Amino acid sequence: MKKMCFSLIYLITAVVVAFNVFMSIKTSIFFDIDDLPKGKEIYSVSSPDGSKNFNIYLISNSLGTAVRGSVEDKKGSKNVFWQTDIESVSASWVDNNVVMINNMSLDVSKGGFYDCRRGISLFQEGAVDEDIVNTKQYE
Repeated sequence: MKKMCFSLIYLITAVVVAFNVFMSIKTSIFFDIDDLPKGKEIYSVSSPDGSKNFNIYLISNSLGTAVRGSVEDKKGSKNVFWQTDIESVSASWVDNNVVMINNMSLDVSKGGFYDCRRGISLFQEGAVDEDIVNTKQYE
């Protein structure tokens, strides 16, 4: 009976530890694009009609540098771009809904965004050849 109790305690401990490790990894890797560090604004560019701004922020910490981009309008601000291991970015508006960031177009009116943490499977049909940035990959 005593051996069975210890086995049950070890099993419960192992399950709790495994769950905690899983949740730590999930939280550290797959967090929402809206929960990014603030950073220092390095520049801003207005849309052709002046209704939106694309703001670019530089984030530097002990892990390295990253660039965050957000679209700001009268409704508020929404992060649409996150790229690590870079220190600068070039951005311009193509029209009132599409912003070109480092030669990638994002249709922000349709919820498009780019997050370097979100991997694209190379097994997806045409994933390498298509402009995958314009599609909303994750919510």
